[in-house]
Amino acid sequence: MRNKTKIVLLQLGSPKSPSISDVRAFLREFLSDPRVVDLPRAFWLAILYLFILPFRPQKSARLYSRIWNGKSFPLVDNSKKFAHALSKKVSRDFEVTDAYIVSSSHPTVTEIWNGWESEAMETRATRCLIVPMFPQYSESTTASGMDRWFHELKYRVQIPSFEILTHFHNTKAFIDSSVKIITEELTAKKIDALVISFHGIPKRRVTQKNDAYYRHCFETYTLIKRFLPQDLQAKMHLTFQSRFGSEEWLTPYTENYIGDLIKSGKKEIAVYCPSFVADCLETTDEINGELREFMHERGGNLHFVPCLNDREDWAQGFAHFIQDPHNDDNKYFLTKAEAQLMETPKMNQVPLTKEQKKILKTVFLTLFLDLVGFSILFPLFPALAKHYLENDSQNFILQGIFNIISLISPVQIGQGLTTQSLVLFGGLLGAFYSLLQFLAAPFWGALSDRIGRKPVLLISIFGMFFSYVLWFFSGSFTVLVLSRLVGGLMGGNISTATAVVADITDDSNRSKGMAFIGIAFALGFIIGPALGGIFSHVDLTATYPQWTAYGVNPFSMVAVIAGSLALINFLMLFNGFPETLPIDKRGTQTSQRTANIFKLLKPLPYPNVNRVNFANFLFIMAFAGMEFTLTFLAFERFAFTSMDNAKMFIFVGFVLVLVQGGYVRRKAHQVGEKKLALAGLMILIPGLILIGQSTAVWWLFMSLVFLATGSGMIVPCLTTLASLFSPKTEQGRCLGSFRSLGALARTIGPLAASLCYWRFGATWTYTVGALSLFIPLWIVKTLPEVKKEVHT
Repeated sequence: MRNKTKIVLLQLGSPKSPSISDVRAFLREFLSDPRVVDLPRAFWLAILYLFILPFRPQKSARLYSRIWNGKSFPLVDNSKKFAHALSKKVSRDFEVTDAYIVSSSHPTVTEIWNGWESEAMETRATRCLIVPMFPQYSESTTASGMDRWFHELKYRVQIPSFEILTHFHNTKAFIDSSVKIITEELTAKKIDALVISFHGIPKRRVTQKNDAYYRHCFETYTLIKRFLPQDLQAKMHLTFQSRFGSEEWLTPYTENYIGDLIKSGKKEIAVYCPSFVADCLETTDEINGELREFMHERGGNLHFVPCLNDREDWAQGFAHFIQDPHNDDNKYFLTKAEAQLMETPKMNQVPLTKEQKKILKTVFLTLFLDLVGFSILFPLFPALAKHYLENDSQNFILQGIFNIISLISPVQIGQGLTTQSLVLFGGLLGAFYSLLQFLAAPFWGALSDRIGRKPVLLISIFGMFFSYVLWFFSGSFTVLVLSRLVGGLMGGNISTATAVVADITDDSNRSKGMAFIGIAFALGFIIGPALGGIFSHVDLTATYPQWTAYGVNPFSMVAVIAGSLALINFLMLFNGFPETLPIDKRGTQTSQRTANIFKLLKPLPYPNVNRVNFANFLFIMAFAGMEFTLTFLAFERFAFTSMDNAKMFIFVGFVLVLVQGGYVRRKAHQVGEKKLALAGLMILIPGLILIGQSTAVWWLFMSLVFLATGSGMIVPCLTTLASLFSPKTEQGRCLGSFRSLGALARTIGPLAASLCYWRFGATWTYTVGALSLFIPLWIVKTLPEVKKEVHT
């Protein structure tokens, strides 16, 4: 038949079944679509595969099982029925088929193409009309369907002429049918409110990307209101449902809004969802199930208005429209007065710009590398001690360390070392690095307040790279100590990097920015020990024994990896990092931090900053003591190897990332940094006690969940509180003091914990650490609420 048109109705689709594996496959394909989730690709895929796909399918599978009829889901059944009804309404020049843009449902776009190509040329349709079945246009729905269609073109030779209808939100077919079904469903019912609930999308898509979705939703809502009976018009409300993730979505939120309606005395509430033309999970379960239960618990009653599905009037009207889609007589349009009623959505929290995000990425990498350098030795302390004792036993620095140890735990180099003695060795070596950070952090922070952030970061990061070069050639224990000296001094740039975050954020989103600092620390806490554990097995001297003459040692490969990361960071910073502290905002006073220990501990002229700093000092001291003794506890009780220790730290870091990236980043500003910090301390206390009592590996890892969860909440929240209590022109200095005290705590904590471990054992060490946390708990509890106008 000549000039025949194939109408392809595109829908999302559903999983093959409500099984967890099928739901996971569906979510993997759906959420991998960059149109659906338009966050930075690598960042989103890490979240998707590490946090969402391992856990979300279990919950989603339960939801899908509630609407499973044993063979299919409502969306698929209703879509097929509508395609069948529509095929009866169009003329003979049209044929109708449905397709699904997620391949879990059939037929897929590929199958539609295959079917078209298999038809005889003389009867094959010569034109295709593609209709994504989403009334209002959105990048995440309509554009996603278009992508699936265009993707298929890459594999086809014969391509018919085709057209894509991007929206039909204001067609007479859709509006008239919506008005009719609402009127029919609510006739003779006493209704206090009629809520028109659209599917939500992030506000950012509307405010930054100019997505037409909100405008189309408003037009649909206004046109439905225009033609409804007057008694219902007066009761109409516009809301948005189905939030996901931490971003601000279009408001008002359906559930919250209906909760407020019920509180105001409106108990009988009808809900219609015009984002969907076929009932699906969002309408059948989320609205007609979960929302109904939500309302019932609060004394309200839901009157659910179903979607249009395969209604005859809808099929008839839609057939008339798609056979002549460009005729304005088939559409309604807003009057000028109606259009002026639309309010442009506004973000409550100003989103970060592309430039700010770029800056955050660089800061993220800087802080990540700082902690890699700090934690990379964690799983290696016993192996390092053994290597240098065997190969550089006459080194005067090494002799001096064990002379100090022998004062409290008699030991001679060359004899067997007890676990307790090795704990003291690890504590001294680790404390040395942290002491240097303590000395350097306020200097770098205050200097950056005067000359800017970028110069300070460039100098310190290049110095960090140089420290790894020294480590590569550290055949002598003296060179190893020198490399740690340089690395510790340069690692004090944490205060400058933190000040950069304060420069580019405001009170409403600073906790999110500081959460990125926490995530960087957590990832460094994962990668550092992992690099130490994995690459300690790559011994360059075994392959190139002649290199030992230049100081290359069994741990040099670890230095190669860490040094390469530092060099990449330096080049990125040099080439693309802008200065974040304008000249007019730079302080004029020189650094008040020196090598004098008393001046370093001098309180700042901001009482609340001092209280936060002291609370953080006590927390870090207890936490650092755990860090440096944990590997020895695992070695002593469970015979952990360096690789086992690395895996343990990876587990802790994984939980930290999950807590900081998945919870703190979303909730800190809503709940309050003070409350989250208090909760973290209360979770950390039993975690430390349980670690000290652990007698099995599963017990140890269960305890580590408490520890990682608590610390994951504390670190970004205390950092944010320190920043919020600090004047803007003193951010570098105040945060430098905050970080330097943290570094001092990492100096004292390992030494105190090592001594306690040597004298009393692991159980008492972790119990004392837990009890010491009641002091910062009390300090944080007595902090005033943050007055965020301080920074405006």
